[in-house]
Amino acid sequence: MANTSEQRRYRALIERLAADAKAAPRAYRMRVALLAGVGYGVLATLLLVGLGLPIGIAAALWATGRGFDGWAVYVLLPQTVFAAMLVRALWLRFEPPRGYRLSPEEAPELANEIERLRLAAGAPALDEVVIDSDLNAGAASMPKWLGLFGHRHTLVIGLPLLRALDREELSAVLAHEFGHFRGGHGRFSAWIYRLRLSWFRFADALAGSGTFAFALLPFFRWYAPYFSAYSFVLAREDEYEADAVSARLVGEAARVSALMRVEHTAQHLKRRFFPQMQARMRSQPQPSPAYNALLAAALRETPPVDAARLLTAAARENDLEDTHPTLPQRVGAVSGDAQGATMGATTSATTISIGAATPTLREQGVAAIALLGESLAKIERRLDEIWREDMRAPWAAAYAAAAAERERLDAIERRGEWSVEERLEHARLVERLRPDYDATPLYRRALEAAPDRAAGWVRLGALRIDRDDPGGADDLRRAMRLDAGTIRPIFERLDAFQRDATLAPETAAAIAALREEFASQAASLIARDGVDEDDAFLAHALDETEAAALREALARIPQVGAAWLVRKRLALADEPAHFTLLVTWRGSVASEDAGLKRIVAAWPLPASVTVFGDSGQRALAKRMREACPEAIYRKGR
Repeated sequence: MANTSEQRRYRALIERLAADAKAAPRAYRMRVALLAGVGYGVLATLLLVGLGLPIGIAAALWATGRGFDGWAVYVLLPQTVFAAMLVRALWLRFEPPRGYRLSPEEAPELANEIERLRLAAGAPALDEVVIDSDLNAGAASMPKWLGLFGHRHTLVIGLPLLRALDREELSAVLAHEFGHFRGGHGRFSAWIYRLRLSWFRFADALAGSGTFAFALLPFFRWYAPYFSAYSFVLAREDEYEADAVSARLVGEAARVSALMRVEHTAQHLKRRFFPQMQARMRSQPQPSPAYNALLAAALRETPPVDAARLLTAAARENDLEDTHPTLPQRVGAVSGDAQGATMGATTSATTISIGAATPTLREQGVAAIALLGESLAKIERRLDEIWREDMRAPWAAAYAAAAAERERLDAIERRGEWSVEERLEHARLVERLRPDYDATPLYRRALEAAPDRAAGWVRLGALRIDRDDPGGADDLRRAMRLDAGTIRPIFERLDAFQRDATLAPETAAAIAALREEFASQAASLIARDGVDEDDAFLAHALDETEAAALREALARIPQVGAAWLVRKRLALADEPAHFTLLVTWRGSVASEDAGLKRIVAAWPLPASVTVFGDSGQRALAKRMREACPEAIYRKGR
């Protein structure tokens, strides 16, 4: 669980800065530039000291004829290490996008449309167009020699995007990307992005440097949240401005249709295609030879878009780690000139009204993939080669990691008779290792013999819902009635399903009814597992084996400096224990939320836990240290 107090302050800061940026965009960019200048000034000063001091000492020793005795090495070595850390943080290398370099002659229709949109947007000339295997598009502005010799501008278009959209929708996406290039905004945003990376890499290096971290992290604790918030708002505003360019050049109907269709397609692939690919990684020794053909087949199975459900499913609290606004925000952000000329584009759209009414998707025309013409087969072959090269190492690692599961599945299937536990284990292994096999009959047969196994009902219910069978809700209902401990994990699954608008309406309705039925119990469990300043704490009472397991888990997360553990005093003595873990950091506080999630994921004990850092809840941290004076974990001990 993240530090909610600090998140609230950070969110409030972003909301205030967003209002400033909207009221005076030029002045806001100037403030971001000045804040970035402060960061570069600090880094430059540190670099000057880090390099200048050892060079000065070495020059003085050489001028006076003295040798490099022990004291000189003792002084120069840490300074040299510090200078190397700074140089590494500042020397950022950006690899060119991976993919197929498309020449204008290979796809002249696509090249003409790209050039038309580029000129209309006032964007700089492109150095290359790259086709890759992602359901996305991107505008990359990479500096040549630290920006001293200009920038290299690349437009990246995903082959799945070309399959999912029609020509006009693709034009809307490309116009959005050219909106990022216009007026130097792309170069400015890229500069801010590079500075963010430099600071975060430097902070990670400081995490293991002891003395240097003690001296410099206080500045970073002040600077990082402000710079992160300022640059976050800038990135969000850039997205809105790029959307306005898309609406002006291609039309609001195509812009909204493209946004919604990409979101819908991404949800479909996330639920149906990528889990199957992960199962193939566990079961096949080599990457699939025709990745893009498999992906194309999955795209052809994408269900129709339900605009109202899609917008509802995509309505979420702003993610403080994602610079893209939510889909409803982008759909509703109609610029003043959004209803202007469409640059001659034709449309078969019905009228789209943004606001109280739900937008109506355009009827799709000719698929954008046709713009590649006869080059499609060659592009697909090359992208498959690139994908296999990129996936060879992670695929081998996943296959090796699943060796024990494959051996266990083989051992179970060689046996003549199975116990109840082996039947459930067999169903789970088949689900994980055989993506083309339906494991639901295996779960059903196992649960006929052991109807009291709540975990089996959870797996069967989730699998049936994932296959658009509304009866899966009944299985999850049975699991929660058998074991209240399954309510929270089931609700987490239900939350994920609710954010997926590609589920059949009947399945979505069954999920909504199930959530409503168990909402009060889930809320009670959430309150039980929450921690606030009124809670009372007890000593953790772990035995040495449990404490050692926790220390081992924390040691695998380098940023954790120390940790204190207590038990929350609960109203009923027979309630399962709930622990609270306080951590302090040795690295970047800007990545605290991600660090807390890693700790929760690595938690080795069967009881539940709440994890937080002390930077925003000092009173709560103080009371925890009073209940647990001795840290249960310290780095290096």
